[in-house]
Formats: sequence, C-alpha cells, structure tokens
Amino acid sequence: MERKATLSIVLALFSIGVWADSAALNSMLDPLTGQINALVGSVESDVAPQLLQIALSNDIVGEAALSGNFPHGSLTVSSLSVSFGHGLGTVLSNGTYDFSGNTINLQSIIQNNAPSNLYTASQQVFPYPSFSGGIGFGIVNDFEILASGYIIPQSLTDLLVNKVGASYSSVSSLDPQFSTSNLLVKVRKVLFHDTASHPAMSLALGAVYGQTTFGVGDFDLSKLGDVDLGSGTTLNLTGPASFTTQVFGTGLEFAVSKRLPLITPFANAGIWYRHAVASSDVNLLATISDGTNTATKTIQISPSYTDDAIAGRLGAGFELRLWAVILHLSAHLDLENPLIYIKSFSLTDIALNGLSINTGLRINW
Repeated sequence: MERKATLSIVLALFSIGVWADSAALNSMLDPLTGQINALVGSVESDVAPQLLQIALSNDIVGEAALSGNFPHGSLTVSSLSVSFGHGLGTVLSNGTYDFSGNTINLQSIIQNNAPSNLYTASQQVFPYPSFSGGIGFGIVNDFEILASGYIIPQSLTDLLVNKVGASYSSVSSLDPQFSTSNLLVKVRKVLFHDTASHPAMSLALGAVYGQTTFGVGDFDLSKLGDVDLGSGTTLNLTGPASFTTQVFGTGLEFAVSKRLPLITPFANAGIWYRHAVASSDVNLLATISDGTNTATKTIQISPSYTDDAIAGRLGAGFELRLWAVILHLSAHLDLENPLIYIKSFSLTDIALNGLSINTGLRINW
C-alpha cells in the first residue's frame, strides 16, 4: 500500500513538472504574435510610400519631344532601374516597439543571424530593382503617347522553381510565390519642338498601376537554419505567408530637353498623387522545444497599411544618341521625404530615400 502511494506521488510530481515545463514554453511563445505583427506592419509602412517611385522609375524617355516629324515613335528595348527607400523592417531599430523583456526576442534573433553590416545597412537604405520595356509614338497635333511596363506571372515563377529546384531544394521546397506587373501610360503635348533658339518642352498627364505578390506556400524555418534560443531550446516556424502591394498614381509632368551633338540633356518636374496599399496574410505554426518538452502556437495575422499622398518629383539626366539608338541615364528624386547621405562607400555609411537611378536602351524612328 505504501509503495502504491509512493508511486502515485512520484507520478503526480513528474506530471506537474512536465506540465510546468510545457507551461513555461507556452509562456515564451505568447509574445511572438505581437512581435511578428509589429515587424510585418513595419515592412508594410516602409514599403508603401516607395511604391509610386518604383512604378515610375522605368520610364526612360527623357526627351521632351521624340521627334519633330510625323509619324514617329520610340521602342524601349530594355530598362533597368533601382529605387532606394529608407530601410526595411525599421521597427527593429527605431524604438517604436519594445522587443525586450521576452525570452523569444525577434529583434535579437534577426540581429544574431544576419550579417551585421547587412543588417545595419537594411535599416538605413533598401534597394528596389525593376525592369521594363516600352513604346511611344506621335499622334496628331503634337501629341505623343508613351507606355512602359512589365509582367511576371506566377506561372513563370513556377517554371523557374521547377527548373532550379533540384539544385536549390531548400528554397524550392518552400513553394515560393511571386508575381508582379506594372503599367505606366503618359499622354503628353509637345509645347515647343527643339530648335536653334530654344529647347523642346512638353506637358504630360500620366497614370500608373502596379502590383506585386510575394510569399511562400510552405515556409519552414528549420530548412533555412536552426534558431537556437539558448540552453538547447529551439524555435521553428512553419506554414504559409504572403505579402501583397498595389499602387495607383496619376500626375502632371513638365519636361525640357535640348539636343546637342551626340547628347541630349534633359530635366523634368511633376506632381503625383498615389494610393498605395501593402497587406500581408500570415498563418504560421510556431513550435518551441527544449529537447524534452514541446509547445506550439498558431500565429494568424492579416495587417494592412494604406498610404495616400501627393508629392513632387524632380528628374534629370542625359541621353547618348548613336544614330537611332538611344542610351539613357537619369536620376529622380521624390520630394516627399528625400534623403541622400553618403559618408563613405561602406554600406553602413549610406542612407537614401526617394532616389531612383534609371538606365536603358531604346530605338527612335
């Protein structure tokens, strides 16, 4: 009888100990939803104000007038642009959310697992590359229509993943999702053609729409590397997560250019309205284990951020003419929150916002 009582007490104490250990693990997971929500919301608010600048950056027609003859046109063979924002996930460093005081500290996990220089740079500047093709042509009464854009459907992403999946199985097994498209159309009136006495000038009305979806259908953090919380305790995140952006903009733009031997310098100024939305859909299962006990927590969040603003935009550059072939180089600055700080060419000594660098090749006729 005494042995049975002793065994019962031991089993009860063991059960209490296991329950206490599991409860401790569960309490470690509790703040994680708030931290992930803060980080995702920060990414949305960092990206949304940049969307119009990104959508406009692939316009590589710098000349205020394509030609003085009718009919005439222009074909953009390729353009490559990079827009710079003031950082990504800046909540990690700007102090607007307190990550401290939690055993699972998302801020510390990212800092400890990312290269230090890259992490610091990402809080000060983040590049958004894009590319496109385009076409422009003149119509009656000195009006011109310019259009540029690009599209990458999900089907193309699936094809690429299937092609490279064997070599990069850790990535392809995540079921990456990516699709994007962009269309910019301008209708402009040539006010003055380029002559010996004055440069070409034009006034354009433009509209742009862009969207991007990025995500993973089967995210598994353990495939990218273990997250060790110390004392043999590990964290894993599994499940789908997606990030979507949309932007619509419309504006007026004035351009001036002057053809010189082989080169055409130009400048433009405009005012644009944007309506941008960044949203996320996260449905992750967080699992924490100390080797003996395991606890799980479902993290479901769907934050979104909407940005409506009117801002000025300045641009300048030059085009090198080689017969009908035009090589374009320009820079544009969004005047809402411009920032250009370059102390040195080290990543950690550069801070940029609202700047885009554009280059490309087109053919005029």
